[in-house]
Amino acid sequence: MRDVLLEKKMLDEELSSNAMARLLREQHSLLASADIGVVFIRQRRVVRCNERFAQMLGYASAQAVQGLSSQMLHPDRDAFRALGRDAYPTLSLGETFRCERQLCKRDGQLFWVSLTGRLVHPEDTTEGSIWTLDDIHAQVQMRSQLNSIQLETQLLLDNAMVGIAFLQGSHLQRCNRHFELMLGYAPGELQDSHARRWFCTDEAWQGEAARSIPTLSAGHVFSGESTLCRKDGNKIICEVRGKVLGKGTSVWILMDITERKRAQEALRKAHQELESLVQDRTSALRTATKDLDREIQGRKYDQERIYWLAHYDALTGLPNRTLLAQRSQQAIRAAQESGAPLAVLFLDLDHFKHINDSLGHRVGDSLLVLIAQRLLATVREYDTVARLGGDEFVLLLPGANAQGAERVAAKVAQAFARAFQVGQHDLTLACSVGVALHPHDGANFDALVQSADTAMYGAKREGRNTYRFFTSQMQAQSMRVLELENALRRALERQQLSLHYQPQVDTSTGRVLGVEALLRWQHPQLGAISPAEFIPVAENSGLIWPIGEWVLQTAAHQLKQWRNKGLLQLTMAVNLSARQFHQPQLADMVRRVLQHTDVPAQNFELELTESMAMSDTHSALTALQQLRDLGVKISIDDFGTGYSSLAQLKRFPSYKLKIDQSFVRDIDKGDADKAMVNAMVRMAQAMGLRITAEGVETEQQLHFLRSLGCDEVQGYYFSRPKPASEIEGFLLQKSQLYRC
Repeated sequence: MRDVLLEKKMLDEELSSNAMARLLREQHSLLASADIGVVFIRQRRVVRCNERFAQMLGYASAQAVQGLSSQMLHPDRDAFRALGRDAYPTLSLGETFRCERQLCKRDGQLFWVSLTGRLVHPEDTTEGSIWTLDDIHAQVQMRSQLNSIQLETQLLLDNAMVGIAFLQGSHLQRCNRHFELMLGYAPGELQDSHARRWFCTDEAWQGEAARSIPTLSAGHVFSGESTLCRKDGNKIICEVRGKVLGKGTSVWILMDITERKRAQEALRKAHQELESLVQDRTSALRTATKDLDREIQGRKYDQERIYWLAHYDALTGLPNRTLLAQRSQQAIRAAQESGAPLAVLFLDLDHFKHINDSLGHRVGDSLLVLIAQRLLATVREYDTVARLGGDEFVLLLPGANAQGAERVAAKVAQAFARAFQVGQHDLTLACSVGVALHPHDGANFDALVQSADTAMYGAKREGRNTYRFFTSQMQAQSMRVLELENALRRALERQQLSLHYQPQVDTSTGRVLGVEALLRWQHPQLGAISPAEFIPVAENSGLIWPIGEWVLQTAAHQLKQWRNKGLLQLTMAVNLSARQFHQPQLADMVRRVLQHTDVPAQNFELELTESMAMSDTHSALTALQQLRDLGVKISIDDFGTGYSSLAQLKRFPSYKLKIDQSFVRDIDKGDADKAMVNAMVRMAQAMGLRITAEGVETEQQLHFLRSLGCDEVQGYYFSRPKPASEIEGFLLQKSQLYRC
């Protein structure tokens, strides 16, 4: 069997070599006749291109490509930047830049091209550059295959338990180490030697040549036994296979059978002749059978692959929305016929975007695969776990009533309670789950999924990391959120938003040290809408960024007006939302506002909640340091509600803590709140921070806070939040009293 396999490998190598040579000739012909893509790029956008370029990228025409960002042609931003770093030194010298790169087609498919580019005018880079593209995807794949073949061949040579020698004519071109060991030579000692050196006499060599040359010349495989001579003069008997590869090159495979020949030479000879005959024919039959099986399996695989791609998620292997819809329709029909219950769970991962942003999409994808595996382990065999896309999953539970759905939701929570190991990262993640029941919450697939989705958002509104069943109230809330979002999109341009200001007073002097700007929304039909209701809508819809910038600009302009009226020491405090705080452009926006309004940075204060600052310590420190570098003040709002540690707090570049009003409200009624506030004030003093108490409404509260040494107070006792026109008189009056 081993002899036959060796012979088959030699034949396969010959066939592969011939096939590869043929493919290279064909590839050369194709490249010679192929059209070349040409594109002109200026300021990172496609100005014009030929039709071949558009075809290569998967677009219907060259017009469809014009105006596109050149970054869209690359797999990702890193690849785009890498090309720029590589090409710029060459292009800037007026020289032609050449490279091979992977580009991204319109449908996301990657393919290899040969890029040649140069500046249109070497003296003026603003004129852009022109690039030609050759589609070399097939060549790159061929090179990869050739490299694989070479590696496999080298591994075969290095690990073969037989001697393998390649001859050019009668001289040794190369051989493996086993061949040298068989003949007793040191590594490289036989290089370029004549084959005569392996034989004991000239007659033996000539006889071997006479036996093998006719067979080899006819293109057949020569096989036989030869008596060779080791370096030390001892003879060995070898089983030999030889094959001409072309142009005078031949390959020989030798196996030392000396011991076996000595033990049972006669019986071995007869048995080997019979085995050789049987194995040759068996090998031929097996090869033919394998070729047929391979063709059948290939066609079957293509059909299965097409079906799989259409019905399953490529990343996790879970059913996609198409297959989920089919299974849901079957389950709904079965439930209608039998009257059995049916439940749908909609899962959305909490803060999954933070993982992609901080650790990269590769870690995020690996995490999604682990999550899919855990979800599968929580359900029964006939249940369905599907991925709709992104970080959204759906569980279809035939036969599950409300109690069954609740048990599965609890099991999902338990599955997420354990950390996920992704490489060197231990990641802890939670999810929000919405539950819908058939037929009460929906009679068809779309209605059930929509209801479960609505319930999931209800779970997120109530703190995340929980589950909620769909209710009619949720539907009303969902409609309310949609109504608010649509109205909020026009609120700025229709001047429905405004700022109210609440003073912050020095406890020892009564002087107004600053004001806090508070956002208000008055809708002509909906009336006054609470910030607690519309701020989350703004954050989830992406409107918080333009609204937040408007708030900063409006507050800064108001501060400038008050400074012009003599309130030079007044500090303007503005709240930051979580989405604003985690935007990398926040520091640049604050810088623009300060420069535009010419307001001193030290008179501008940004407030962020304790929970925001502690959610991602590394990114929070980076953002806070950027803001501190601008000179603005940083205060920690709602202090005492975020469960931060002193070790964390002392690392943040803040100058003030604001005690949440929930602690101040009852300090004149119970000892517990008094003790808490006292501890907060003492801690701030020990850390060298100022401290402001919010929600002061009575003189008793003010007296107690003053006795503790609290620096500032804020609340209805002094003033409710009012528009600038109404609060201005109070500010000027307090300023005049302080001057007197």
